[in-house]
Amino acid sequence: MKTLHTALKTLLATATIVTATSVSALPQGWGDYLPSWTATASSCSSDESSSGKYEFSGTQFRYLGSNISNYGVFLSNARNTGNNAVVVTPTSTYQPITVRCNVTPVYDYVPAVPAATGSLFGTPAYWKSADWNALIVGYKDTDGISTKAQVSASLKKVSRATLGESTIATFDSNLSASVAANEDIKQFTHAFDFQNNEYYVEINLVRTVATVATPVAYSVRLAKGQFTTVPK
Repeated sequence: MKTLHTALKTLLATATIVTATSVSALPQGWGDYLPSWTATASSCSSDESSSGKYEFSGTQFRYLGSNISNYGVFLSNARNTGNNAVVVTPTSTYQPITVRCNVTPVYDYVPAVPAATGSLFGTPAYWKSADWNALIVGYKDTDGISTKAQVSASLKKVSRATLGESTIATFDSNLSASVAANEDIKQFTHAFDFQNNEYYVEINLVRTVATVATPVAYSVRLAKGQFTTVPK
């Protein structure tokens, strides 16, 4: 058990890099590190407004049959501004089908730093909230940059003290021409604090006409990574 614990601490301290290859669904040149958080779209909780319109198949969240988005005036951007005052904005738009994925706390192990020569004190080992900078979405947008199908995903932060909610990063599949199943990345800057906040990822699908195949979301992930130079 002691050996396993030591190996785990070493893995977390050094971070294992996972780099996209020619067979990866990730963009070429992207590399990210463990530990990360991941969820299949089908493991997330559906919004009640999506009832009867969606289905789960394996890891996939998608439209059921020929169902499409309703168009009309909907209340959106609901947020708690403190003192239980909730603000909503009426918007004329296509209503998506929605699932929300709870982000479970993940911590990085920071090893101890021994005292320097001539110094009395070093730094003890400790754990800190994961240092993620990328929202990675596994999806299929069946019409690329056109707007008849769309997959979007937003990373949300909720304050435990006030229930105030804010958006950290939003991914939009309509910014890419790809129509194949793949993973794409939205980078962001945020200092995660699991002691004071909750986090979740909201996935929305829009399909405006039944003649377009359903868009699909199959995974979301939070990781720390970067794009590197790709050898020619």
